[in-house]
Amino acid sequence: MADSRAPGRTSATSGQRAQTQTAKHLAAEAPYQVIPSNRTCRSAPGRVLSDLMLPMRDDVRLATDVYLPEGDGPFEAILTRMPYGKTEAYCFMPVIARFWVGMGYAAVVQDVRGKFGSEGYFEANLKGNEMADAYDTLDWICQQPWSNGKIGMWGESYYGFTSYAAATTCHPALRCVAPGDISLDRYQTSYRAGCLQLNTVGTWAMSMNDQTYQDLSQLDYWHLPLADMARAAGGASDLFDGVIANAVPSEFWDKRSLHEGYEKIRIPVLHWGGWYDNYLGPTIADWRRMQANNAEADHQHLFIGPWDHEGTSDTLQRVGLLAVAKGVAEERWDTFVSFFDRYLMGVENAFGVEGRVRYYVMGADEWRCADEWPPPETKLVRYYLHSAGNANTLNGDGSLDCTAPSDESGDDAADSFDYDPRDPVADTLALDCWAIAGEMGDRRAVEQREDVLVYTTAPLAADLEVTGALTAHLYVVSSAVDTDFAVALVDVFEDGRANLIQDGILRASYRDGAKAPVPLEPGRTYALEIDMWSTSYVLRAGHRLRVEVTSSCFNRYDRNLNTGEPMGQGALPQVAHQTLLHDATCPSHILLPVRSG
Repeated sequence: MADSRAPGRTSATSGQRAQTQTAKHLAAEAPYQVIPSNRTCRSAPGRVLSDLMLPMRDDVRLATDVYLPEGDGPFEAILTRMPYGKTEAYCFMPVIARFWVGMGYAAVVQDVRGKFGSEGYFEANLKGNEMADAYDTLDWICQQPWSNGKIGMWGESYYGFTSYAAATTCHPALRCVAPGDISLDRYQTSYRAGCLQLNTVGTWAMSMNDQTYQDLSQLDYWHLPLADMARAAGGASDLFDGVIANAVPSEFWDKRSLHEGYEKIRIPVLHWGGWYDNYLGPTIADWRRMQANNAEADHQHLFIGPWDHEGTSDTLQRVGLLAVAKGVAEERWDTFVSFFDRYLMGVENAFGVEGRVRYYVMGADEWRCADEWPPPETKLVRYYLHSAGNANTLNGDGSLDCTAPSDESGDDAADSFDYDPRDPVADTLALDCWAIAGEMGDRRAVEQREDVLVYTTAPLAADLEVTGALTAHLYVVSSAVDTDFAVALVDVFEDGRANLIQDGILRASYRDGAKAPVPLEPGRTYALEIDMWSTSYVLRAGHRLRVEVTSSCFNRYDRNLNTGEPMGQGALPQVAHQTLLHDATCPSHILLPVRSG
C-alpha cells in the first residue's frame, strides 16, 4: 500500500470510529424506553407473538414478531421489514411497536432474509427479494384472524426502502407507506455527484456482510487502493466491492433500486427526512417525482425536520452549535400517527390540510406548511465571492455580498490553493456522519487551513431566512485531470463560532452527469454547478453568512487522488493546484433562496 496520508497522521481513529458505528447497532440500551408523543394512548397492549417463522414463496423463512392491541380485533396493521435485528436496542423496534399498539394498530416487525433470525442469504437492497418477500408477508398478515386486511408500512433508511419496495408490488392490502431517510435510487444515495459517501454508505456496505455485522476494528480509511480497504481490514465484502466497481449507474444499481417502478405507486406516501440527513437531496427528488405522478390524488406528503440520519436533535436539542426547540421528537411521531390515522384507519383528521409539505425552520424554531418545495414566497438571490486574491483561511481577504463583480472593482483577483490528497480536510474522520448534526462543531479549525477559501459577509443588519434549494456556481481551473470541489454554507455567530448550514460536493469529471464522466483538461476554465440540496435556516441579525470552498471532505466522502484513475484503483495521490475565478467574466456565486415576510 502506498503512503496515502501526510506525515504524523495515523489510522487508529479510523478503525475505532468504524467499529463505533458497528457497535451502536449492537447497543445494550435503546435511546427511548417510551416513544415521545403528545398523543393519548388509545389501546392497552395485548398479545406478543414472537419469533414466528413465515415461509416465503421459495420456502425461505423470515423471523417475525407481532404485537397486538388488547382484544380480538380485527386491527389495521403497520409492518416494518429491516436488516438490523427486530429486537435489537439500536432500532428499538419493540418500543416503536408498543407505540403503534397504543394507537390501536397491530405492529408486525420482520428481519429481512439473511439477517439476524431470518433464513436465506442477504443481498442488500436487491429489489427482487425485497418486493417478493414484502408481498408474501402482506399476504400472510391478511390471512390472520387479528387482521382486517388494511396494512401500512413504516421505516427509516433500509426499512424505508423495504416500504417503497412493497408499494411497487401494488398489493391490494397495502394502503399507505411512510418511508424516511432513503430513496428509491440506491446509486444516488451512495454516490453524491460522483463522490462516494465513505463514512456512511461505504462503512455500512463493509459492515453488513454478515448475519449481524462484520468486525471493522482494523479498518483504515486512509488505505489505498480504496477498492482493497475492506479486505485489508479483514472484512471482505461483496457489497462494498460492488459499490466501488459501479461508480456510475449500472445494472448493479438497477437491481438495487426502484426508480423504474415508482410510477406503479398510487397509494399515499409520507416521504420524510432531515436537513442534515445524508439522503436529503434524493428524498426530496423522490417526493417531487411521485407528487407529479399522483397529481390528481394529491396524497404525496413531504415532512422534513432538523434531523440527521440518527435523529440526534430529538434528544440533544441542537444541530451543531444551534439550539433546537423542545418537542421536535413529539412532532415527528405525532405526524406519523396522523398520517396512518387518515390513510390507514380512515379517520377524518386535518393531516395535510395546511399543505403537502411540512418543514422545520432552524433558528426560528417553528414548523411551517406549504404546497410546494421550495415555498413560493422565496426568491433566489446571488451572493458573489470577492477577494484581492488572498481568501485562504478565515483570516484572508475573502468577502461575500450581493454585488456582482465588475471590471472596475479591482478587488476580484483569482484565489488559489493546493489540494493534497495526503492531507485533505478531514474533520469528519472522527465523526459518525449518520449522526452529523449531533457531532459536528465549530468550523473555525477547518477555516484555518490554507487549502480552504473563505468568503464572509458583513454582520447582517436584519434576520436572513434561507429556505429552499441551494446551488453554488463556481468558475474553476485545475492542474489535474480530475478533482473535487466542495462548498459549505456557514452561519457565523457574533462570537465568531461557525455552524454548518448546508454543503455540497462535486467530482469534476461528473460535471455533466454520472452516466459518462469526462476528464478535465488541465489549465482550462470550467463552470461548475454544485447542488447543495436544501435547507430552512434563519441567521439572526448580527450574524454573518460565510461560504467555504475547498477540494475535500474526508472521510465523509472518498478522496479524489487527482489522477483520473478508475474509482478505487489509485494508490499514488497527486497534488492539484486549484484556482477559483470570481471576476466580471467568471462571477462565482452561491444562489440562495431567501424568504421574505
